Amino acid sequence: MASPVLTSKNGPFKCDVYLGFGVTDLPIVQCLREKLEQCGIVCYPKYDAAFLWQSVHTAITEGVAHSRKCLLYVSQSFIEDQWYKYEVAEVLNKVRRFSRDMLIILKDSQLADMPYELNGCHVSAVVDAGSLEDPAFVSSLATELKKGR
Repeated sequence: MASPVLTSKNGPFKCDVYLGFGVTDLPIVQCLREKLEQCGIVCYPKYDAAFLWQSVHTAITEGVAHSRKCLLYVSQSFIEDQWYKYEVAEVLNKVRRFSRDMLIILKDSQLADMPYELNGCHVSAVVDAGSLEDPAFVSSLATELKKGR
């Protein structure tokens, strides 16, 4: 299967950030993706209607491997997603190989505790839907994603 066509401008990486999230978080993350792309960030989402032909397994594997950074939107939906354990393992493997600075975690404010697999990982922000609408928040997130270009 071919990979989604993305703009390659970061050496071996096809995009700036892999977006990991639960399927019911798609509307929230899609809104965030649009705002990040307006800031010049090339995103590789786990679920993308433009690439329905691609398996989720392939999207995770290629997305994590070909992204400079990984952003996980950690919510109850993410934890309950059938791909959760595989996705977290792929991301944490990349963190171990490269740098913990390549992982950004946005924790949904509705989620009481971080899942044990992600304990010890730095949570960049606890967010609610309103945070994602705040231009200052999106701008600071985009700046963080651009670090190391």
